[in-house]
Amino acid sequence: MPAIMSLQLRQALRTVGAVAALLVGIPVLAAWLPEPGAWVAMSVAVHLAWVGLAVRQLRRAERLER
Repeated sequence: MPAIMSLQLRQALRTVGAVAALLVGIPVLAAWLPEPGAWVAMSVAVHLAWVGLAVRQLRRAERLER
C-alpha cells in the first residue's frame, strides 16, 4: 500500500507541475501575443491542455492502482 501511494503522489506532483507551468506560461505568452485572434487560439489550446492533463492523470492513477 505505501508503494502505491508513493507512486500516486509522484504522479500527482508531476501533474501539479504541468498545471503550474500552464498557469505561469499563459500570462507570459499573452504578453507576447497582443492580437485578438491569438487570444482565441490560446484559450482553445489551454482548454485542450487542461482536458489532456486530466485524462492523463486519470489513466496513470488507474494504471498505478492495478
